[in-house]
Amino acid sequence: MITRFRHLSLVRGISSLVFPDKCLKCGIYIRRSPEVPLSACFCTACMGRLPGFGSPFCTCCGRRFSAGDDHLCESCLEKAPVVERVRAAFEYEGIVREAVALFKYQGRLSLARPFERHLFEAYCTWFSKEDIHLILPIPLHRKKSAKRGFNQSFLLIRNLMALHRERYGTPPPWTIDIRSLARVRHTPSQTGLDEKERETNLARAFEWQARQRPEGKNILLVDDVFTTGSTCRSAASALKSAGAGAVFALVLARA
Repeated sequence: MITRFRHLSLVRGISSLVFPDKCLKCGIYIRRSPEVPLSACFCTACMGRLPGFGSPFCTCCGRRFSAGDDHLCESCLEKAPVVERVRAAFEYEGIVREAVALFKYQGRLSLARPFERHLFEAYCTWFSKEDIHLILPIPLHRKKSAKRGFNQSFLLIRNLMALHRERYGTPPPWTIDIRSLARVRHTPSQTGLDEKERETNLARAFEWQARQRPEGKNILLVDDVFTTGSTCRSAASALKSAGAGAVFALVLARA
């Protein structure tokens, strides 16, 4: 086993010499840092300070506050949220916002691996002690999936089980389900819509299609970006209608 790891390290070392990494933004050669997965894609100058997600924020929807302690925001106090808790790896700003655009709209799939590691770290911070039964990526409608060629939310979770075994030495207590929740309405892009328009656009857009219903199961939804939350709320409503218990959301970036 040790010999195998040494061989893999040698291969990676030779590969980095023959095919040196270049910053996706400015194009200069970069050196990776194991502690910062995104350093595999951006140089230190372009990356700057990563906009990590942290206090103070709404303890339910994750909306950031400029000052004070963690507490429920006005919206979550006024209306019982369908998503019990939203947490993120980053704030949706700076290099993260640019990187998500490269990943999602320009097909820079080299970002998938560092993104998934940052997302896993966020899972460990916010949900590792939660009683989760299923992890579901937010699905794309088949037409959009065919046009884009990939579902960015699935790419964020495809290796979570392996990362869990690597970190904890045991299989995860949850399973990943990519088929049961479907996007059954082909809706227009959410870009440029306000919160009310987004809610209307996504009404009944998702449906639980598996024969076995998620009765009482706690579910963690995963998506790339949480802005107004209309996508996660619509998906969570479909899950609750199918009998799910608590529904949480873990996103790469929270706007």
